[in-house]
Amino acid sequence: MRATTARALVLFALCACAGGKDAGVDITKPITGAEASNAAKAYEKGMQEKKDQNPIEATRFFEYVRNNFPYSQYASLSQLAIADMAFEREDWGLAATQYQEFVKSHPSHPRADFASFRVGQAYFNDRPSNVFLLPPSYEKDQAPVRQALEALNRFVNTYPKSEFAPKAREMVNDCREALAAHEAFVADFYWRREQWRGAAGRYMTLADTYGDLRAGRTHAEALWRAAQAYNNAKDPGDARKVLQRLVQEAPQDPRRKDAEALLKQIPANAPVTSPLEQKPQPEANEARPITPRELPSTPGERSQSESGPGVPPAGQESQQPVAPPEGPSPARPTNQPAPNPAPPQNPLSPPPTPPLAPSGGG
Repeated sequence: MRATTARALVLFALCACAGGKDAGVDITKPITGAEASNAAKAYEKGMQEKKDQNPIEATRFFEYVRNNFPYSQYASLSQLAIADMAFEREDWGLAATQYQEFVKSHPSHPRADFASFRVGQAYFNDRPSNVFLLPPSYEKDQAPVRQALEALNRFVNTYPKSEFAPKAREMVNDCREALAAHEAFVADFYWRREQWRGAAGRYMTLADTYGDLRAGRTHAEALWRAAQAYNNAKDPGDARKVLQRLVQEAPQDPRRKDAEALLKQIPANAPVTSPLEQKPQPEANEARPITPRELPSTPGERSQSESGPGVPPAGQESQQPVAPPEGPSPARPTNQPAPNPAPPQNPLSPPPTPPLAPSGGG
């Protein structure tokens, strides 16, 4: 069912963008002549139409081969040719899906490595780019970059000796550079707004996930910024842990002496704030640059709907407390102290979050 629907969408897309010699082509017209009874001739006819820039007519022959000669070698080649046409017209999402279906249907095919590589290449080509007068690419949605990275890593692990593996490894590095730049952009956004725990969490992600970039300098710089953020958040225990990592993991970094000096100022028994103990104020009720499809990576970046008791959601004013339901209140456990009430919050709405830069047009 899914394959039939996908084929219908392909034909619809081709009809929508067709022109020239393909204008007015009847895609339901039956195949006649020698091609009707010979898979090789029907496939060759489709390839000729593809070469002549007649995508609808080519697709008609390729689909005929797939439907009428499903066990022929030309059925798989026709499926690959349809994916190639989507790639050539820069329909990256459709091309990636069709190449994925080819690999799934024909994992041992001689051209399976090519199709697997093309999945990552299609997503890679769909990544945001830098265009004059538009926001930089690292401010835009990175979903295609993440998809490309996943697909390219899968390709390299599955086909390490493929002729396309060297190029795929270069593209993997480019994807990681792009994601690291985006992570640094979000971390700096939190830093400028003094959302220290959110910034620290992002810098730690940058250090742990992309620390090997730039000959390891990314690792040391991110650890140093994370330690500063924890120190600004009045979390000396967390700052001490990060500074110890900086001294141990980046002994040649020029900030090592500063880190050692700060370590002497922090007591060895300074408490470490665990994720469950992190305080939501002030971060829980402030703006945060969440990218579409992006989830918070640290508890300090919790969304407004997850704010603690007494904290109104963003954009809503709290006029008066909500009355409790009628009836007797449940007894409080006698072995736990009563929690302190949350301090009243400012009912004014938080400042607006700068929207993510649009990815359209680059």
